[in-house]
Amino acid sequence: MDTIKIRVIMEYEFRRGTSAQTARNINDVYGMNTTNERTTRFWFQRFGHGNVDLKNEPRGRLKTKVDNDELKAIVEADQTQSTADLAAAFQMNFNFSKISSESVGNLSEK
Repeated sequence: MDTIKIRVIMEYEFRRGTSAQTARNINDVYGMNTTNERTTRFWFQRFGHGNVDLKNEPRGRLKTKVDNDELKAIVEADQTQSTADLAAAFQMNFNFSKISSESVGNLSEK
């Protein structure tokens, strides 16, 4: 079942004042594991704070500080560079370059 529809039901139950039984009721009607008590508590807390937007808050990756296309071009031009070399070239922390290198491919480490 569509998550938005489940959240509409949760909001309805929240407004009725029923909380403990809501997840079980939803699962009884729509099938086991449609929701769980933890998720229901999360949404009830959110409704309680006045946030009745039923969509998820945007989550995502942190913005990268290095253009992946530029990084990929540099790696393809010279595949002997280590992640430490790339970090120095981009004036970045070595650990960050290791994370970025995962999106470009394997790099040697010195």
